[in-house]
Amino acid sequence: MKKKIKVCHLTSSHARYDIRIFIKECISLSKMGFDVSLIVADGLGDENKDGVSIYDVGKAEGRKERFLIANKKVYLKAKSLNCNIYHFHDPELMFYALKLKKLKKKVIYDIHEDLVQQLKIRPWINKYLKPLIIFSFEKFENYICKKMDALIVPQPYMKDKFLKLNKDTEIVANFVILETEESSLSEKKENSFALHAGALSKERGLFNMINAYSKINIISKLVLAGNIKEDTLKQARLLDGWEKVEYLGVIKHEKVNELYKNATVGLILYNNVGQYHLSFAIKLFEYMKNSIAVVMPNFGEWVSFNKENNCGINVDPTNAEEVANAIENLIKNPEKSKALGKNGYKAVVEKYNWGISEKNLFVVYDKLLEA
Repeated sequence: MKKKIKVCHLTSSHARYDIRIFIKECISLSKMGFDVSLIVADGLGDENKDGVSIYDVGKAEGRKERFLIANKKVYLKAKSLNCNIYHFHDPELMFYALKLKKLKKKVIYDIHEDLVQQLKIRPWINKYLKPLIIFSFEKFENYICKKMDALIVPQPYMKDKFLKLNKDTEIVANFVILETEESSLSEKKENSFALHAGALSKERGLFNMINAYSKINIISKLVLAGNIKEDTLKQARLLDGWEKVEYLGVIKHEKVNELYKNATVGLILYNNVGQYHLSFAIKLFEYMKNSIAVVMPNFGEWVSFNKENNCGINVDPTNAEEVANAIENLIKNPEKSKALGKNGYKAVVEKYNWGISEKNLFVVYDKLLEA
């Protein structure tokens, strides 16, 4: 029966192989027997991959063109597919979600982040207009949420918030896909280093990491892999700790996995702004999956998460001395680092893997089909 159910995921801003959208949600639904389509706007053309039909409406140049042109193209393509369930991932598509509802379609809003909080730290928004923009967005998003058939969020905190708007709100957390136990528990090499793989900014702790390494008194390097905006990178290169940094830029997934296998310490040194007080970050679970001890913030949910799972050390991310001491402690005490890493891996196997989140995803779809 499910083979006749047509499902369409929509995004105008995410990559076609986005881990949450494609690798996890679309492929899981396809394996369950749904006829799954994914609409993207990247200019790479149409294809069929892993049982998912990918449709490309063309790449938009810049935020303005994406908002004014690409989003409408995504909607028109979605409409032409005439699916049973539509599942969209970008707040820019909220207006078109209403249009799909008017066509009597079932629509799911997958809210990747608490954007009301994140808008407060967006540097490109005019500071004088920012309060009005945030107020207007929140009102419109709340209205849309009430109209949707279901909401999906990645954080427990967000479920509590959005349940007030829509009783059919479910957590589908960004937990990791488990591979073999042998690969995840591989022995670390002797040349110890601290790692952050993923996009970085001031808010996401880039300067905190480099400043900490200016205080490191042992032989160690800080390996960074991921996108850093050019102006931010220029500022980073001027900091004292940069001489101990190995910046790899954006690298392939296979290379990232090699880094995970060999890193001694995983760093998450977010500033206490926006939604960064929330602990369910995919980066955290990637470290834990690879048995890496984590140096993480001492505010928000990070404290209770580490107390429950004992997988790292909580620090004040802005205190370079404190962060440096934590990193040195883990590197100079390999048995302690290994024990924390083992605790993290055990927690992923038991509580924080995609098999668990996948069940919640299916709950959402089953409810819509029953309705």
